[in-house]
Amino acid sequence: MRVYTMFPQMPDPMPLPSTTAEELRKEIESRDIRMEESGRDPHKDEYGRIFTHKSTSNVSNTIHGVYFTLDATDLSGLDEVPALDLFSTKEVEREWVCLSDLNVLEEDGKTISTVDTKPTFISGFIV
Repeated sequence: MRVYTMFPQMPDPMPLPSTTAEELRKEIESRDIRMEESGRDPHKDEYGRIFTHKSTSNVSNTIHGVYFTLDATDLSGLDEVPALDLFSTKEVEREWVCLSDLNVLEEDGKTISTVDTKPTFISGFIV
């Protein structure tokens, strides 16, 4: 099993709620330079955790998710479990994707891959 998490780079200091959209855009564009000037690493935090993306100052837009992957290949009854949309409001067509195609497992289907798969999972593909 592998655990994936998204770790956002947050603005510091946080802009005020009254900050305009243009000011927020400028803040994001200049954040890396300002972080370097203040002695902060724009790529990781003080504990060495690598940022996966730049977040806005609106913390309600910042999702910190943990994704667990597991191989359910030989579990019986999976075809009877409905595939649902994001909000579980309607049934959708099921899509099966091989874990080796996602680089979670090596081609042998048993060995955990060492490929960094965060871009795949962060883009919204959740197995």
